[in-house]
Amino acid sequence: MKTTYTSAGVALAFVLAVSGCSADPAPQAPQAPQAPPALAASSAPAAPPAAAAGATVGAEGSACELPVSFQAAAGWKAKKVEAKGELAALAKVGDFTVVCEIDAKPAGNIGFLRVHVADGLSGAPAEHLQEFMKAAIGKREASNTDITDVQIGGAQAAEGSWETLDKEYDIRSKYTAFALNTKKGIVVVQLAPLDTGEFTSMQPAYELARTTVKIDD
Repeated sequence: MKTTYTSAGVALAFVLAVSGCSADPAPQAPQAPQAPPALAASSAPAAPPAAAAGATVGAEGSACELPVSFQAAAGWKAKKVEAKGELAALAKVGDFTVVCEIDAKPAGNIGFLRVHVADGLSGAPAEHLQEFMKAAIGKREASNTDITDVQIGGAQAAEGSWETLDKEYDIRSKYTAFALNTKKGIVVVQLAPLDTGEFTSMQPAYELARTTVKIDD
């Protein structure tokens, strides 16, 4: 905003400056102390809602009969995997073989919840999960790897997470999985999304499976 000075105003200012006179300011009422500013709301994204339960996977008569059973998320479609011949190698992750995959595409996501079994293996689930992770990572760059001993389905189990970078396609992915002993061997259930974005929206389906696991006697 432009301020205009009149000649009278300039002259008065000059006289006050030369004579050393100044006008005393009018007394002001004391101001009440101001309240501290409110804290900014957290910018962290809200956790996705819990997944609604869909079909049971693993039970007798289900799409995949397994040594464990759990609830798949609503909309996810389970399919038995029977890779034979030249395709058999594609279903292997170290000593583990993919026997069932639950596809997230019908529910609007890109990725799978896969069940892997290593027939005849037993022992500490954490050790087998570590070997599974190494085989799953392969030659990709890995970070934030973690394995923890947990209880799942009322039994000793292990749960792990890891991230990978596929430099060839510049894709960052995040995974999580749990391993447990069954009468047929070690079972690993892995969440395998396309990338880190899909991981966040698909994780509730993994949590649903993990918290509803039942191990066959």
